Amino acid sequence: MGFTSMLLQITALRLLISTFSGNELDIGITLSFWLIYVGTGSFFGNRMNLKHAFTLSFVILAILSLPTVIAIKAIRPVLSLEPGETISLAYTILSTAVILFPLCFVTGLQFPLAVAYSGGSNAAGRVYGLEALGAFIGGMLFTFFISSRVGALELCLLLSLINIFLSAYVSRKKSIAFVFLIPLIFYLCFYKIAVTLPWHGMDVVQTTESRYGEIAVIKAGDQSSVFAGGNLVFTYPDPQTEEMAVHLPMTLHPAPQKILAIGGSPGILKEFLKYPVDHIDFIELDPKIIEVFLKLPALEEDRDAVRNRKVKIIIEDGRRFIKRLKKPLYDLIVLNLPQPSTAGINRFYTAEFFGEARKILRQDGLLAITISRSAGYIGRSMQTANGSIYNSLKSVFTHVELTAQEYGGIFASDSTIETYPLVLEKRFGERAIAARHFNRYIFSDAFSSMNVGYVRERLSKINFLNRDLQPSAYLYNLMLWAEVHGGRIIHHLIGVKGLHVFLISCVLLSFTSIFVFRKKKPVIYFSVFSTGFSGMSFMLAGILAYQALHGYVYEMIGILSATFMIGLWAGTIMTKRVRTAVKILFYLEVTTIVLAIAAPLFFREEFLFYVLILLSGVLTGSLFSTASLPLRDTAAAGNLYGMDLIGSFLGAFIPSIILIPLFGVSQALLFVAFIKTFSAVMVLSILKTSGMTTF
Repeated sequence: MGFTSMLLQITALRLLISTFSGNELDIGITLSFWLIYVGTGSFFGNRMNLKHAFTLSFVILAILSLPTVIAIKAIRPVLSLEPGETISLAYTILSTAVILFPLCFVTGLQFPLAVAYSGGSNAAGRVYGLEALGAFIGGMLFTFFISSRVGALELCLLLSLINIFLSAYVSRKKSIAFVFLIPLIFYLCFYKIAVTLPWHGMDVVQTTESRYGEIAVIKAGDQSSVFAGGNLVFTYPDPQTEEMAVHLPMTLHPAPQKILAIGGSPGILKEFLKYPVDHIDFIELDPKIIEVFLKLPALEEDRDAVRNRKVKIIIEDGRRFIKRLKKPLYDLIVLNLPQPSTAGINRFYTAEFFGEARKILRQDGLLAITISRSAGYIGRSMQTANGSIYNSLKSVFTHVELTAQEYGGIFASDSTIETYPLVLEKRFGERAIAARHFNRYIFSDAFSSMNVGYVRERLSKINFLNRDLQPSAYLYNLMLWAEVHGGRIIHHLIGVKGLHVFLISCVLLSFTSIFVFRKKKPVIYFSVFSTGFSGMSFMLAGILAYQALHGYVYEMIGILSATFMIGLWAGTIMTKRVRTAVKILFYLEVTTIVLAIAAPLFFREEFLFYVLILLSGVLTGSLFSTASLPLRDTAAAGNLYGMDLIGSFLGAFIPSIILIPLFGVSQALLFVAFIKTFSAVMVLSILKTSGMTTF
C-alpha cells in the first residue's frame, strides 16, 4: 500500500507541477488534497462492513491510476490554455481537487481495512509503520531507478498490474487477475494521445522524460520552443533575443575576456564568439536540454559554436558551480534564464546568490540579468518581483544600472558601469561586431534617462529583498493569481500581517481548549491532529527550502518523501512498546517544538535537509504510535489516522498558500512551534489531572 501510494503521489505531483508551469506552491495544494481525501477515505473505511472491501480496494486503485494521469494531462486543453499561460488559483485548486479525489479516497479506505485485516496488538501502529516502510522503498526506487527512465503512463500501468495481483493474493481468488485487461486497454487507447494532450493541439515534435522534468519541443513555423517542466526554456532560432542578451552586456564591459553564461539557448554562444574572448563557460543543469538542442534543425554556425575550442559546456547546477569556485575568474556573468516565477529559477535572483557571484568576478567584472519587460505601465506583480531583485543587487554590489522597461536589463558591478549612450555607441562601433538585429542606436533608447528614471522610481518603492528562504517568486505567484481571475480573497490575503495570523490562531486555540483541556481522548486526538500539521509543515518547508536553495526538487522529491516515510516507520518501531504513553507523548511534543525552532540551522548544508526531514518523520511516527496505544480498538485507529491526515491537510495548505509566500520558511516553522506548544500544554493537563504515568 505504501509503495503504491508513494509512487502515485510522486507521479501526480510531478505532472501537476508541470501542468501549472513549475509553480512550487502547487506542491502544497496537491499534498493537502491528497491528505484530506485519504483522511476522508480512512473515516469511511473504518465504518465499512463490505465482505471483500480490502480486496476490492486494490482492484479499484488499479483501475483509477491511468485515468488520473490522463485527467491531469487534460487540464490545460480543457481550460483552453496556451503553453506558458498562467492558471488562476481558483482553477488550480478546483482541478487538483476534482482529479485527485477518486484515487486518494480509495487509498484512504485501505488503511483501516488493512488494520482490521491484520488484527493483533497495536495493529494501527504496525500497519502505519509498514506502510511508511513501503513508501520509503517506493521513493528511493523512483529517485534512483524510475526517474527519467519510465514515463508516468508506463509507471501507472505497472502499479495497476501490481495492485491487481495483490488483490488476487489477498482474496486467494486467481480469477481476479484477469482484471489486468482494464488498465491495459486504457494504456493502449491513450498512450499516444497523452504525449500531445497538454499542448492543446500544437505541433509537438519531440518529448523526453528527464530527471528534472518532462521536456517537450513545440514547432511553430521555422522556430522550435523548448519547454521543461511546463516552463519555456528558450526558442530557437531567435537571433534578435540572442543578440540582445549578448551585445548589450558585452558592450557595457570595457574588455571582456572570460565569460560565464548560465542557462538558456546555446544559440548565444556564436554571438559571444564574435568578440576576441579567451574562454566561455556555458552551464546547463540538465544534459538532455543540450541533447534536445543538438537534435533541432540548428544553423551550422551554432553547432560549430558549441564545439568551439574556446567554449566549454558544463553539465552542473549553475549556483553550485559558482559556490565552489570562491575566487575571481570571470569578467562577465550572464544569467540567460527564464523569469523568476518559480523558486527553482528564483534562486539565481536572490541576495545570497548575488553575493556568491560577486566573489568570482574580476576587477571591473559585470553581472548581467534580464528581468520581466513591459511596454507600458509596470504592474504591481512585476514591480514586486523586479523591485526585490533590484534591491537585492543594491545590497551586494556598489553600482547597479537599469535599462528602459522594454529591454528589462539590470547590470551590477563593484566598478562604475558606463551607460552614457554616445560612449557605448563608439565602443560597439570600434569592435565592428556583425549583427542582424542589434545596432548602436539601441543604446540611446535602452539608457534613455527619462525611461530609466521611471523604472528606477517604480522598483525603488519595493522595500524588501529577495531571499533564499523568502523567495519573491512565491509572493509574485500570489499576486499573479490575484490578477488572473483571483478575486478579492487573494487581494485580501496579500495584505495579511504576521500579527493577524497570531491573533486568529490564539482565538481558535482558546476556543479549542474549551473542548479539549483535561479531557483525555480529545487531547490525544488533538495531539495527533497537531502532529499531522507539524509533520506535513516540516515536510513542505523542507521541500520548498530545498528547491529555493538547490533548485532540483523535481528530481529529489522521491528521496525527500522517502526519507520522511522511513522516519515514520522508525518512529513507530521505537515507541510500539512504551509503557508511559502520556508522559512520552509530552516529551515528544516538546522535542517537536525544539526541532521547529532549530530547523533553519539544518538548511546550511544539503545533507542536513535529509536529517531534518528524517527527524520530523521519526517524531511524527512516534507521536502517532504513542497516541494510538491508549486507544486500542480498531474504530479509534481509523479516527486517529483521519485526524492525522486532516492535520496534514492543513499543514500542507496553510503554509503553502499563506505562511511561506507572505512570511518565509523560517516564520512558517515558528508557527508550527506555536501550535505544538499549545498541544504540549494540553497533554500536560491530562498528565497532571490523571496523576498517572500510564494511560
